[in-house]
Amino acid sequence: MDKRLADIKNKVDASSQAFFLHLDKIFEDEVKIPLNELQHYTKVYLFSGLIRNYFLKVEEYRDIDIVLEKALDIDYFFGDRKITKNSFGGFKIFFNQSAMDLWFMENTWAFKNSHNTLNFQIRENIPRTAFFNFSSIVYLINWKKFYYTEHFLRFLKYRELDYVEPANANYGLCVVNTFYYADKYKLKITKRLMELILKFHNSNRFDYDAIQTKHFGEVLYQYAELEKRLSQPEKIKTVHLVGGFGLDKWK
Repeated sequence: MDKRLADIKNKVDASSQAFFLHLDKIFEDEVKIPLNELQHYTKVYLFSGLIRNYFLKVEEYRDIDIVLEKALDIDYFFGDRKITKNSFGGFKIFFNQSAMDLWFMENTWAFKNSHNTLNFQIRENIPRTAFFNFSSIVYLINWKKFYYTEHFLRFLKYRELDYVEPANANYGLCVVNTFYYADKYKLKITKRLMELILKFHNSNRFDYDAIQTKHFGEVLYQYAELEKRLSQPEKIKTVHLVGGFGLDKWK
């Protein structure tokens, strides 16, 4: 690992306690109370957008993504909330200001596609099997500790959107989200990621409108726009994120 990556690694490790305080600040009591109680019964891992946004200094979150090491009675902890179950086996729990996507380890895509479920470890397997590099990290709330791969460190260093594990449960959404995240966070897209999503696109007939409506609640990119971007990747204008917790702090 080069010196800059080692420096970034040290800063990520040193952020563990500050991130916990950040969660305590932004979560409502209706979220914090059941999360605290869950920790008495199982390990509780946070992953995805909240961690990414923290390191990008983006003061917003839409969903809280949680994985529990053990399967528990969700109604016992969240019985007063509206709860729905998705087609992949996860739960969506609705709060006044936010929503939580909650998974039992045994129902995650990473576990179901693991060749060694007996030795499956969330803190190792989920970062290694994330699609996007910025998702190659989890936070164990019980221990107030980050677990990640070098892909995440390189994301912070270069501010480039890349993939880690190409196998995924929703290839069409990977295509859309590549442009969504690049646009929203002003990230560059690596050549290898562009080549991969172009392969996804050319090998399937995705209903992008349905995919976006289900995920975002609306259509953000018309088919013609996606087709244009995929056919002319060299014309995509992307820039590095500057300021905040950006390049100035990771030099």
